Amino acid sequence: MRKIESLIIGCILGVGPILFCLIMIFFIAKTAGVLTDTTGPYLALAALIIGLIIDVIFLKRWVRNAYQFNNKILAAIYIFYSIVALGMCMGVPLLNFGVGILAGVYIARRLYYTNAEQELRKASIKKTALFSAVVMMAMCCLTGTWALIGGMIGYRFENPVLSFTFTAPLLVATILAGGLFLSVLQYCLTRITARLAIKMWK
Repeated sequence: MRKIESLIIGCILGVGPILFCLIMIFFIAKTAGVLTDTTGPYLALAALIIGLIIDVIFLKRWVRNAYQFNNKILAAIYIFYSIVALGMCMGVPLLNFGVGILAGVYIARRLYYTNAEQELRKASIKKTALFSAVVMMAMCCLTGTWALIGGMIGYRFENPVLSFTFTAPLLVATILAGGLFLSVLQYCLTRITARLAIKMWK
């Protein structure tokens, strides 16, 4: 594995424990009612320190074995970063396309290192793209759930061309239609990225 490749993988995997600790500590603090403007910075610092300690202990091993992770671990990593990406965009799954593209590059690199046969390459790329599409749909449904319980029903949308009120059936239909479109797009982007990456490393 090249040094630049190890560095990129290290950055991607290394930020995971920090984000996870940050989310968990803030969630626990908020649930316990101790999250305030005063305690927030200290909690963030604690999450950073714990995450860095985890990285110091495990990150080298993770990077060394990055292309040998089993599918369950890879799926968990993908779903975690998808949720983080969704949260960073306030429920709009734009950064999730980036997560899918990274998955396409990863699977291409993994197949390259294992010298996989042509048929196995096609099947692996297809499964990766399909998984990214399913997760995209799940993220869209999660966003839709937030909208349903967050008061979007009854919201009046108006512009010079179109005006309507969001009802429950309309909102659900919009979520499903938009989610299907985004999922198909995610599938295509992940699959195309993987194919292009494989061609580059032939």
